[in-house]
Amino acid sequence: MKTTVFKIGNLFILFALVGLFACEGPEGPQGPAGPTGSTGATGATGATGPQGPAGEDGNANVTMITLLSADITWVLGDYLGRDANTYSLTDNTVNEDIINHGTVLGYGKMNQVWYPMPIIWENADGTNRQYILYNYSLNTITLYAYQTTGVLNPAAITEYKFLLITDNTITSPKGESAEKAIIANLVKAGVDVLDYYDVMDYYGFEY
Repeated sequence: MKTTVFKIGNLFILFALVGLFACEGPEGPQGPAGPTGSTGATGATGATGPQGPAGEDGNANVTMITLLSADITWVLGDYLGRDANTYSLTDNTVNEDIINHGTVLGYGKMNQVWYPMPIIWENADGTNRQYILYNYSLNTITLYAYQTTGVLNPAAITEYKFLLITDNTITSPKGESAEKAIIANLVKAGVDVLDYYDVMDYYGFEY
C-alpha cells in the first residue's frame, strides 16, 4: 500500500511539471538595454619596461635663404681690387654657429636650371670671362658680379638660394675648417655638392 501511494504521488508531480511546460508561451522580444554601469576603478600602473637603445645622432642643422634677383639693388664696389657689382644680404641666420661650425652653399638659377656658385662663364675665344660669386661673414652674405671688361650685371640669374649648414658634432683634423669637414661628410654620404638637386633631395627641401 505504501508503494502504491508513493507511485501515485510521483505521477502527480510529473503531471504538474508537464502542465507547467505546456502552459509556457513563445519567447518575447528582447527588452531594451539597461543603463551603462559606472566605470570601474583604474588598475595599478604596471612596471616600467626596459629602456630602448639610444637613437642615432641627428643630421646637421640646415636653413635655406632664398633671394630673388628682382629684390637686389647692385652697388658699385670691388672684389679683390677689381671693379664689381656688389650686394650685401643681411640675415641673422648667418650666426656664430655658421661662422665657427658651418658653411654656406650657394646656387643660382639661370634659364630654369640651378648652378652651383661661383658661376664662371667664358666666351668661345676666351677674350671675356664673367664671374658671379659670394662670401659670408657674421649676419651677412655678399654677392659679387664682374667680368674681364669691368662690372657685370648678372640679369640672367633670376634667383639665388643659400644653404646654411651647421654641425657641432664634427671633429675636424687639426687645421681643417668645419666647411671642409661638412663637405667631406656630404661626399662620403654620396651627395654631389655641385648638384643643386642632389643636395636639395638629401636635406629634404623642395626645388
